[in-house]
Amino acid sequence: MNVVEKMESREIFPTPLWVVDLRADAARALNDRLAAEIDRLISPRPKIAPGSNWQTDPVLHTRVEFRDFIALVESAARGVLRFVHLDHLPFAVTGCWANINPPGAYHPMHHHPNNYLSGVYYVRAGDGASEIIFQDPRPQASMIMPPPKQFSPLTANASSVEAREGRLLMFPAWLKHTVPANSTQQDRISISFNVMFTQFTENYAQPLWKGSVPTKG
Repeated sequence: MNVVEKMESREIFPTPLWVVDLRADAARALNDRLAAEIDRLISPRPKIAPGSNWQTDPVLHTRVEFRDFIALVESAARGVLRFVHLDHLPFAVTGCWANINPPGAYHPMHHHPNNYLSGVYYVRAGDGASEIIFQDPRPQASMIMPPPKQFSPLTANASSVEAREGRLLMFPAWLKHTVPANSTQQDRISISFNVMFTQFTENYAQPLWKGSVPTKG
């Protein structure tokens, strides 16, 4: 005898990821300007070890040349904060830097401490350039992993998003992520950023590192 009246699935403790894709014409115009300015900042390029990348100092949000880009980030952040019902709190971009990954370069697993949101925008990605991979933040979730018929968000311990020119991703700053090696013959260029509530930014939210390419005037 079937005594069950109802069975349902509820998602608890979800991890949100926001994906913003610009219109193709808007992305091309913005990316051309960003790529030219980033190339200027890192020229002449210092020598780096194979598999390494160039990163600018995390101060691009303070430069007038990146004003339009920061306006895009702030607009996306406002949408995210509305979604989680935190839009009554003032916020600020606390760090912003460019990543230039030549062929073979990658980013190891990491997260962004002392911030609420982090994100990345793809300026130059190329066909099949790569993806960004997010790790399941629940340490206990991988204790038992029987092979499913098909992996899904309910059974996988990682999730990836395609790196696409004109795509902006935003996610909780505590979410660990990695970027595999650039498998193309072109530079992959992205801009990363952090967002934090203004009340916290004075002493704690600014990045505590410097780029491999000092930011020039």
